[in-house]
Amino acid sequence: MADAIPGIARRPEKKGNNHLLVIAIDDYKHCTPLNNAVLDAEAFIDVMLTRYHFEKEHLTFIKNAEATKKAIENAFLKLVKTITPDDNLVVYFSGHGRYDEHFGGNWVPVDAGASDDDWPDYLSNDLIKSHFGRIKSLHTFLIADSCFSGSLFIDKSKDKFSGDRRDTEPSRWGLTSGKKEIVSDGIPGNHSPFAKALLHVLQKAEKPPTVMHICDLVLEKVTANAQQTPMGSPLSIPGHQGGQLVFYFRDDEDAMWNTTQSENTLAAYSAYCAKYRGGKYFSEAFAKMEELEEQAIWDRVDKTRQTALLRFINENPNSPFLPQAQQRYDEISKSFSIPSEPKKEEPKPTSAQWAGNILTPTIPEHMVLIKGTTEPFMMGDFMGDDEYDIETVHPVLLNDFYLSKYALTLGEFKNFITASGYQTDADKDGGSRIWDGKEWEKKSGVNWQCDTAGKIRPATEHNHPVIHVSWNDAIAYCNWLSKLEGLRPAYIIQGTVKPDWTANGYRLPTEAEWEYAAREGGKKVRFGNGKNTADPKEINFAGLKEYKKAYSVIGEYRTKTVPVGSLQCPNALGLHDMSGNVWEWCWDWYKTYPTVLETDPKGPDSGSFRVFRGGSWVSNPQGVRAADRSVNAPDNRVNSIGFRLARTRTL
Repeated sequence: MADAIPGIARRPEKKGNNHLLVIAIDDYKHCTPLNNAVLDAEAFIDVMLTRYHFEKEHLTFIKNAEATKKAIENAFLKLVKTITPDDNLVVYFSGHGRYDEHFGGNWVPVDAGASDDDWPDYLSNDLIKSHFGRIKSLHTFLIADSCFSGSLFIDKSKDKFSGDRRDTEPSRWGLTSGKKEIVSDGIPGNHSPFAKALLHVLQKAEKPPTVMHICDLVLEKVTANAQQTPMGSPLSIPGHQGGQLVFYFRDDEDAMWNTTQSENTLAAYSAYCAKYRGGKYFSEAFAKMEELEEQAIWDRVDKTRQTALLRFINENPNSPFLPQAQQRYDEISKSFSIPSEPKKEEPKPTSAQWAGNILTPTIPEHMVLIKGTTEPFMMGDFMGDDEYDIETVHPVLLNDFYLSKYALTLGEFKNFITASGYQTDADKDGGSRIWDGKEWEKKSGVNWQCDTAGKIRPATEHNHPVIHVSWNDAIAYCNWLSKLEGLRPAYIIQGTVKPDWTANGYRLPTEAEWEYAAREGGKKVRFGNGKNTADPKEINFAGLKEYKKAYSVIGEYRTKTVPVGSLQCPNALGLHDMSGNVWEWCWDWYKTYPTVLETDPKGPDSGSFRVFRGGSWVSNPQGVRAADRSVNAPDNRVNSIGFRLARTRTL
């Protein structure tokens, strides 16, 4: 993932294909036959396909006479060409293994000999690891029920690999039935001790099991019931970044549809549509959503006021409730007339200006007034890209607010530092993180003054967005600017940060406000410039060939920020760079989206990570979508995150 940052909880479950390679051999040509290898493998496949998110089209099963060395190697080579960095791979091998102090551990194919002259017939651990090293999966999990498989691991002490591990970070894990020892094949027809324990863990799990959880329980069960000691830890192959695979349960669409129908609410139908786009009942669910939305709009109309009814009639010409609205309007017209009132003297506007007979707010020159919703907009993956499952589509209502046309520049932030003497989080602990194209690295002395490479920017680049600023730094800037302009600060900072949503001062946008503005007032558009295709000429992102998506164009990867607004591709609201250039901090603590209607959502009251949106110069096409979400600790700062100012409309 191009934009993964160490230490952050980003995108809890990624949408990729789960590939399964299963190799099982009972009927050896030259070696002693086994009892349960194929039986164990078939049971493992069954639980993967029925209980977890594995599909038949991504299964390769090689058994008995088919399991030659050439066939097994060809299966690995096919996976090398097929698997993408979004995909996961599980490999299950059940068969003979052989070990020698000179040749190491080996898998024994079906046609291999058993003498000391037959080592070239085997699949050595080194060969297996070389195949795994070429497979660029997100997660790889090897399960080997064979003798002498322990030499595949980094270290035989699993205690070194405990701790918190996220499935958003790449991983390469293995689980074997023993160390460098002979292991039991079990009583014929009754599974091996290792397979029996593994199947029990997978079949009885009450919540999606992680690789570490599986390893722990299998080791415990087998050690207690057999004379062998399983091993589970990271594999000694490239690509392991400290994560782990999570086995997510397969959902039952029919069961969810039955529940959805029984609830018969907008939230329930919305949740079904978000989960099963193109599903068996999608058209029916979508029709019910439209019906319930129309009902909700009509229910909110004040049916005692002619103006409310007339507005509904004018704005909803296709509503099924139009006859009722017209009838009610006519009834009021015949029985009620509005008495004239003496003209009152209006107070003179202070922070506003007259436009005809309507008092409208003075809009700061650098900001845009974003008109709120008149009916819910559907926040989340409304385009149906289905990239990440934390983008659940759900209805949201918003009030008016202001948003800056551009991300804050280095020059503007420098004025704050010069005037206030504020010490940023990077200044306090010695530096910020730099992405060098391969990995993130913290560098001392790198702070808000620096560019993406960590070098001090010259004055000619002060029109670039400020980076290397934390969420805490952004909050401090908001309050400073508010006081400078005589506005009431939006934040009370006393150890913790408490918002004042009635204040007229500067603040960060909420996550919902940010997405609504990026999508031009909640329109069905994919990117923050109002377009549905990401073009590097219009959006500053990593438009590389290897990141190409159906909705992106290959083009220049600048590897740095550009001046704000310089790409001259604002959206219809006049907002520049809402996609790409730099990520932008939002107010909210991260939470999973609900499915119910929310009004002006502001996130939970506490959490570990703050949300940032919009993608950056280092992001792939998925990351610059208006629906994409990322999070980071509030004191963290990197060379791809800045911020944009918002204000509450208080008139």
